[in-house]
Amino acid sequence: MFRHFVTAVVVVGAMLGVAAQSELPPPFPRTNATKLLETDRIVVWNIVWPKGQPTAMHRHIYDQVGTYYARGGRTITTPDGAGRQTMTEVGSLSTTRKGTTHIEEGNTDPPLRAVFIELKRDTPSGLGAPAGDAIGFSRAGAKTALDDDRVRVLDYTSATGADTSAVAMSDTVIVYLGEGRLRIARGGGKAEEQTVAPGAMRYIARGTRERETVLAGTPRALAFEIK
Repeated sequence: MFRHFVTAVVVVGAMLGVAAQSELPPPFPRTNATKLLETDRIVVWNIVWPKGQPTAMHRHIYDQVGTYYARGGRTITTPDGAGRQTMTEVGSLSTTRKGTTHIEEGNTDPPLRAVFIELKRDTPSGLGAPAGDAIGFSRAGAKTALDDDRVRVLDYTSATGADTSAVAMSDTVIVYLGEGRLRIARGGGKAEEQTVAPGAMRYIARGTRERETVLAGTPRALAFEIK
């Protein structure tokens, strides 16, 4: 009988643990996180981890991908109380799976900063290439940083005077890691100038025709093509 009692206690404890995790808040919205964009497929957040300001224990409700635009460190604590310290460099990729549960706390000054993209759907869109001369977000010297079933990420640095024109094959989020000034023309519309700096984000919807000219600077960026 004692053995059955112990087994029951373990089972009930496990059930309570699962219930407790299911009641945890999602990672966003939260203090020190600013929503930049939301569509039916993605949510984009600009995040900072100030030193000594831990988040609540939270559970990720979506797969997430992103990059860091300011170097810094943080302590990540899991539900069992184990903590690990990390130092992250500019341009590093982050991939977080749905269900990940932890606390995050910045431990450096200046703090770590990033732009993260939550993928609201569990599977790729399944859409083929749009009509016309659609191509991936190719740029001279671009390197593939990640290519999986959900997203392709290209890391590239544009030189002053670079001029590219294409139709976006998929919804694309560009996160800038350096400074520069661009001229951007979409469709048959009037070209507009845009100054970019680390942490700036630009969204290009699938099927959009765009021409980009780099007027000044050599801004590095990561382009996230959402499949």
